[in-house]
Amino acid sequence: MSAGEQRRGREYWWTALYFPLLLCFGLQVSAQIRYTTPEEVKKGSVIGNIAKDLGLDISTLVDRRFRIVSGTNDAIFQVNQNNGVLFADKHIDREELCYGDVACVLSLKTVVENPLEIHYAEVEIIDVNDHAPTFADKELMLEIAESTLPGEDFQLQKATDPDYGTNSVRLYKLSQTDYFELELRENGGEKKIPILKLRKLLDRERQISHSLLVTAVDGGNPARSGSIIINITVLDDNDNRPKFSQELYSVTLEENAPVGTLVIKVNATDLDEGQNGEIVYSVVKNAEKIVYETFELDSSGEIRVKGDLDFEKNDVYRIGVMASDKGQPPKTSNCRIVIKIIDKNDNSPEVEVTSLSDVVPEDSKPGTVVSLISVTDKDSGVNGKVVCKIPDNVPFELKPSFKENMYSLVTNGKLDRELVSQYDVTITSTDLGQPPMSSIKTLKVQISDVNDNVPEFPQNPVEVYLRENNSPSACIYSVTAFDKDLNENAAITYHIIREEGTKSHMASFLNVNADNGYIYALKSFDFETVKTFQFHVLATDSGSPSLSSNVTVNVFILDQNDNVPVILYPVSANGSAEGVEEIPRNVNAGHLVTKVRAYDADIGYNGWLLFSLQEVSDHSLFGLDRYTGQIRTLRSFTETDEAQHKLVILVKDNGNVSLSASATVIVKVVEPKEAFAASDVTNAVKDDEENNVTFYLIITLGSVSVLFIISIIVLVAMQCSKSTDYSSKYLQDANYDGTLCHSIQYRSGDKRYMLVGPRMSVGSTLAPGSNRNTLVIPDRRRRDSGEAICVYKLNRLHCVFLVFENISFAMEAGGQRRRWEYWWTAVCFSLLLGSGQRVSGQIRYSVPEEVKEGSIVGNIAKDLGLDVSALVDRRFRIVSGSDETLFVVNQNNGVLYVHRKIDREQLCDSNGPCLVNLKIVVENPLEIHYAGVEIIDVNDHSPTFTEKEKRLEIAESALQGTRFQLQAAHDPDIGANSVRLYKLSQNEHFDLEIRDRGDDKLPFLILQKPLDREHKAEYNLTLTAIDGGNPQRSGILNITVLVLDVNDNRPVFSQDVYTSTLRENVQIGTSVIKIMANDFDYGPNGEVSYAFGGENNQNMFNIFSLDRLTGEIRVIGEVDFEKNSVYKLDIQASDNGQPPLTTDCRVIIKILDVNDNKPSIELTSLSNIVSEDSKSGTVISLISVTDRDTGVNGKVVCSLSENVPFELKPSVQENMYSLVTKGHLDREIISQYDITITASDLAQPPLSSVKTLSVQVSDVNDNPPEFIQNPIEIYLNENNAAGAPILTLNAFDKDLNENAIISYQIIKGNAAHSEITSFLNINSETGTIYALKSFDFETAKTFQFYVLATDSGSPSLSSNVTVNAFILDQNDNVPVILYPVSANGSAEGVEEIPRNVNAGHLVTKVRAYDADIGYNGWLLFSLQEVSDHSLFGLDRYTGQIRTLRSFTETDEAQHKLVILVKDNGNVSLSATATVIVKVVEPKEAFAASDVTNAVKDEEENHVTFYLIITLGSVSVLFIISIIVLIVMQCSKSSDYSSKYLQETNYDGTLCHSIQYRSGDKRYMLVGPRMSVGSTLAPGSNRNTLVIPDRRRRDSGEVSSIHFLCVYLYFPFK
Repeated sequence: MSAGEQRRGREYWWTALYFPLLLCFGLQVSAQIRYTTPEEVKKGSVIGNIAKDLGLDISTLVDRRFRIVSGTNDAIFQVNQNNGVLFADKHIDREELCYGDVACVLSLKTVVENPLEIHYAEVEIIDVNDHAPTFADKELMLEIAESTLPGEDFQLQKATDPDYGTNSVRLYKLSQTDYFELELRENGGEKKIPILKLRKLLDRERQISHSLLVTAVDGGNPARSGSIIINITVLDDNDNRPKFSQELYSVTLEENAPVGTLVIKVNATDLDEGQNGEIVYSVVKNAEKIVYETFELDSSGEIRVKGDLDFEKNDVYRIGVMASDKGQPPKTSNCRIVIKIIDKNDNSPEVEVTSLSDVVPEDSKPGTVVSLISVTDKDSGVNGKVVCKIPDNVPFELKPSFKENMYSLVTNGKLDRELVSQYDVTITSTDLGQPPMSSIKTLKVQISDVNDNVPEFPQNPVEVYLRENNSPSACIYSVTAFDKDLNENAAITYHIIREEGTKSHMASFLNVNADNGYIYALKSFDFETVKTFQFHVLATDSGSPSLSSNVTVNVFILDQNDNVPVILYPVSANGSAEGVEEIPRNVNAGHLVTKVRAYDADIGYNGWLLFSLQEVSDHSLFGLDRYTGQIRTLRSFTETDEAQHKLVILVKDNGNVSLSASATVIVKVVEPKEAFAASDVTNAVKDDEENNVTFYLIITLGSVSVLFIISIIVLVAMQCSKSTDYSSKYLQDANYDGTLCHSIQYRSGDKRYMLVGPRMSVGSTLAPGSNRNTLVIPDRRRRDSGEAICVYKLNRLHCVFLVFENISFAMEAGGQRRRWEYWWTAVCFSLLLGSGQRVSGQIRYSVPEEVKEGSIVGNIAKDLGLDVSALVDRRFRIVSGSDETLFVVNQNNGVLYVHRKIDREQLCDSNGPCLVNLKIVVENPLEIHYAGVEIIDVNDHSPTFTEKEKRLEIAESALQGTRFQLQAAHDPDIGANSVRLYKLSQNEHFDLEIRDRGDDKLPFLILQKPLDREHKAEYNLTLTAIDGGNPQRSGILNITVLVLDVNDNRPVFSQDVYTSTLRENVQIGTSVIKIMANDFDYGPNGEVSYAFGGENNQNMFNIFSLDRLTGEIRVIGEVDFEKNSVYKLDIQASDNGQPPLTTDCRVIIKILDVNDNKPSIELTSLSNIVSEDSKSGTVISLISVTDRDTGVNGKVVCSLSENVPFELKPSVQENMYSLVTKGHLDREIISQYDITITASDLAQPPLSSVKTLSVQVSDVNDNPPEFIQNPIEIYLNENNAAGAPILTLNAFDKDLNENAIISYQIIKGNAAHSEITSFLNINSETGTIYALKSFDFETAKTFQFYVLATDSGSPSLSSNVTVNAFILDQNDNVPVILYPVSANGSAEGVEEIPRNVNAGHLVTKVRAYDADIGYNGWLLFSLQEVSDHSLFGLDRYTGQIRTLRSFTETDEAQHKLVILVKDNGNVSLSATATVIVKVVEPKEAFAASDVTNAVKDEEENHVTFYLIITLGSVSVLFIISIIVLIVMQCSKSSDYSSKYLQETNYDGTLCHSIQYRSGDKRYMLVGPRMSVGSTLAPGSNRNTLVIPDRRRRDSGEVSSIHFLCVYLYFPFK
């Protein structure tokens, strides 16, 4: 074997080995390579040829997509795919990438595909000296007291350098000075800390400050350095106190001064320098709260306005100001400032509304009082004068009172709630100041409803269309009325008005829901029985009194096909539809055998009958006209034809569901002679029978008519015999025009009432429950009891008006009384308009505070001169408007007493008199009185200090005679009860001095003897304040004097370096370590506080906290070992001396690692879109998993979500996977997979992380288009517009994009429809089908075609749908005349008839047809032109022309008839035919005998029908007249004394009659005992009865006829 063959064999072997490994592991991972590069190299600098180092073929790098996939958003390194070089893609800064780390290494991950390989590389960044040492601050300020001893050291902040190793800080240098030296101190093996040490004593008088320069130098080459300036200030000792230029300052200030206004600037001086000479001003603590709210004092001594300055709240402010220096201990002094406020007009008027009623009925009369209003203004003089007004567009007005700024709000117009239901009355009060100030008060006045609106129907009358055979108890309609009123006044009930009569009889079968107006039919209606009826629905509201209105409902019954056709002829003796007809054998074709007559009680299509032969023995012998029912011979009889034939005729209507009946006709064929003989006998017998029936009907009709005329004559005679004496009390004048002037009389108790109204319709005047037109009149039957008194009461004034029944008064004593009443009425009315109310003067009482509840203040009713017995009725009360009433009045005796405990200090803070104003109101008439109650002060408060204890800090070096101001005591009492003197407890070091500051006395503590802290560090004193009351009251203040030490010791730590360990992820608040430093000084000088030093990293402040008092370090943030494993904290301890002394230490915290990192999943997606026809094993993505933890905690296991057609295949390298497909994909089922990859470590408890990869499944054309419906039926009107769309088809495709784009085309159907399909076109994009021609129903009634839908995929898929089109008929065909038609084709024919024919002779029949169907093909015949209308008649349905009478000798021998034939389409079409009738001498009478007999039978049947109708009508009228006569006779009564009452215990229910006259007729409306509105519907005359005028009766009274059941209308002359 040659070398080439051996090499090729090895390649085959290696390929065979490599391929299984690739399938098993999915990828290769090479060994890791490491590069080094210095920081700060330029962009594009070459790091190394990574492709060559990895052994990759450089020529395939582009095809294999060689790249870095480290996952960082801002990549530092990139590879060149052309040569495999790794280069720097951006600027590299080691300190930015790896701050503080010893070695800075970056990991890179590179990927090549086809086959897939992942390689790892590392790049180490080498540090260069590119940073100089820096200090946190440019300058450092140190304050050192001049008494500081040599050898004291002061820690300085250390410098930082981001570089590491030899490039970091190595040494510090100090500038030349005689007083200080620099020392470097090791801090626990860490970097060196610079310490500044004092070499010799400082002298402030010789040199106040020192400036030093400290320089830090690193070890780089060349070396870099940074410096800081140290400024040292020598502090002075504090031995002088501040001193004010005045002890008392006085200033004036206008109220309402703007915030920030300068009031005064106080000035104090201090001979010390520095902080000991800097003065800070503050307000003393014993000032009132209002002082702090109103003024502010800044550190410069300026007092400015801080809050609102209100003269009415406080007119004088007293402020104590303390000046303090900043020494330790600070020294202070005090002064007093008095600020007097100048008043300005700054108060708007205040409106107080005392509502008597905020709800006013809409029928309130003008002048009704709604509310009482008082106006106050805190200002005085002209600024306190107030003018009030309200808008002009409200029906209210303000009436002023006698007392200034008092008003009453009254109505001044008519109120209508339906127009305005609420008034917002705006009361504007304006004072007379300059500029004027005003305020607005809005009073909401609700207008309550009164029942003054009747229910209204939106439509009257109402038409209802109801199908017959409706379901009983079903709702047929609903009526709704609305009422403009509210609540009960708008609650409407409905009921049906039951009346007598044919139409109203149907109302008894109706019921209405009283609540909602739903009308129900209690029976099923029949169109053939009744076609329409009318009823009335009454709507009544629930007001008191109630109002009502009604609505007329017209019901129209719609016909349904519910009647079977009835056979009229033939009918045999037993009633079955069967008859026998005999005809001669020698008759010709077209001979009329007989006519089947039938009718249908329905109308329209339901009653249109069609005849058809259901059974016939010989179809060629007989024919049946489908419209007329005529049976005719189709040909002549032959010898072979049978002698008897049976014909079964089916008669059916044209309803939606047609009904039918059948008749049987037996046709017997006889010889001609036998036929003539039988015909004569039959006709003679039939004529005799019909003549007898007609005779009997005429006799009966005449008899009934005579009886009816006699009853009418008797009724007229009875009416004419009554009295005709009329009075005129019901008529207005002789020329009265008949308009209704009505009266309704009724009685209740001993009063008789008459309702009278204007001349208007009854329904609009007599509203149910209304009493607006009611007048109480005396009962004429008891005149001795006789007068009605009407009392009208005016509000607030008792003016009584008496109206007597007798209109004419005597001019004696009665006339004098009348004049007195007129005078008194005028006086009362004038007083009411002028004042409206009365106000008395003010009364003043006094009462000491703290009296018991119920203590009597005074009898205020007696002092006001009020009648004590009327206080309850007049609603005597206090209306001061206070939420907590101090005083109340007893309405039984008028006593004013204390309602609750009175505290003068709570009511009146000022020192002046405390006065409580009361407003008292009494009504009927309205009076307002004012009273004042002065509260007398008692000594009920002890002097109090603002603080219970006072602490004073006095340095042991304080001089003798130094004063210390103490807080003054406060006593709420006034006058002699306030503070009068102070006392101090016995001691040898301090004395008390009292100074007057304006109105106040201020105590001062004076040092008499020097203090010694070593001898005694604290003194306890007691200050007592005593008032001047009897007995005296006192208050004490405990004063603690602390002797302050001098600060001469600095804090000292127990260790210079503290070390502690801490587990990462500990809870926030965990204590780490507690450090401690001791200070031998006392007080603030010995109190140590802790703080972080300035050298700490800022991130440490987010992780650890230091308790400044205890020195305990706690965790406040996240402790993460991976971020930082060691924390080094610099702690500084400082005392509270001035200046403070400090010391430092170092705390090292080492972090212990725990398993706290979840695995991290990195996805390198090759493609997130996968074709749905991809094979199993297709690689989707590469996945790498990392865990920052180590050991078992870093071991990771990956899993995939279930129910997805994917799987994870592990790689050779640990924690590397590839995601591949493992099943069939179908985009139409699932178009996207959200694959959840879960990575869990092996720690206990394990931590896991989740990564979701969205994989889109791309579409493949694997679904054909689909139609929603197949086949499809469409209906087209014939004569459609050519080119118009007739249908739009829509198919859908489950695929996407091009695979779902569908185009349409028409496929021609079978041969029968291919011709019509050629006239169709389809829009291939939208599927809209257009008809290219107009279709004709008569040509084609239906056709079929197919539409093919094809998608745009490759290859394309398609499907089709069948479309069945149905053409709908339109009226587009003119009737065609079939007979007569002449030889030239015109519609004209000639008919000859014998002159001796009788009336009803069939001349001819015009035959026509219409190609349309339904109504469009239903033909009607009419005579358009005829020479003699009395001679010929035309049947409009059959077209038969018959004679109307016999011919005479004078009739012409030829007649022309023009017949119009038209169809029943919406736009009817017509044609005409001309028939020439020639009258000839008789030749063959026997041939026409059958036709004559048929006509005669029909005519006689009509006469009989008319006679029966006439007889029935006359009989009904006769019966009605008899009933009326009986009722009138039974209703007469001669007892007129009880005509208004039904019984003795009559309850007053209205039994009414309404009389009116129209022209020469007089009417009376009578009705049962029910509401007037429910009986007298507007415009209705169904209850009207004409009665004779009884004006000639001696008694002069009107009798009313009361019918309980029957209402009739009869006019009389």
